[in-house]
Amino acid sequence: MERHCPPVFERKECLIPPPNGYKPPIKWPKSRDECWYRNVPYDWINKQKSNQNWLRKQGEKFLFPGGGTMFPKGVGAYVDLMRDLIPEMKDGTVRTAIDTGCGVASWGGDLLDRGILTVSLAPRDNHEAQVQFALERGIPAILGIISTQRLPFPSNSFDMAHCSRCLIPWTEFGN
Repeated sequence: MERHCPPVFERKECLIPPPNGYKPPIKWPKSRDECWYRNVPYDWINKQKSNQNWLRKQGEKFLFPGGGTMFPKGVGAYVDLMRDLIPEMKDGTVRTAIDTGCGVASWGGDLLDRGILTVSLAPRDNHEAQVQFALERGIPAILGIISTQRLPFPSNSFDMAHCSRCLIPWTEFGN
C-alpha cells in the first residue's frame, strides 16, 4: 500500500487519505532543510522552540536551519567536531547510528549527507510532532515510547549511539 495517496484513478490503494492541503513531500536532499507547513501544521512548536533555532516558519514552509539546544553553531559544526574526535566517522567504519533525544532530527539529517544511516529516536514526544517532522524531512525516525523496555532492534544494529539531552535512564533496567 502507498504511504501517500496516489492519483484519483489509483486511490483504492490508499490506506488513509491525506488531510486537506497536504502536498507531496519535498524531495531529498532539499527536504532535509525544509518541509511544507500544511503537512505538519504545528505552529506552536515554532513559537516554543524559536529561541533554540530548531525550525522557523517562512511562508508555506518550515525551515530547519540545523540549530538546536545542543548545536549553538549549527549541527554541521557539531558533527565536524565529532568527526575530529571519532575518526571512524570518516573512514566508513561507522555506517549506522541511533540518535536518542533527537529533537527534529537535524543530527540524523546531517549524517545522512555524510554516508551514515541514522535512525532518530524520540524517547517521548512531549512536543507531539518531532517524529512527524523527521519523517516528513525524509529522515528515519521512531517514537521511543513504544519501546519502553527494549528498542526494537537486534544487538549490534548500530555502530554508534548519540544522545543529546536524551532523558533515557540507560542503567535503570540492568545489563
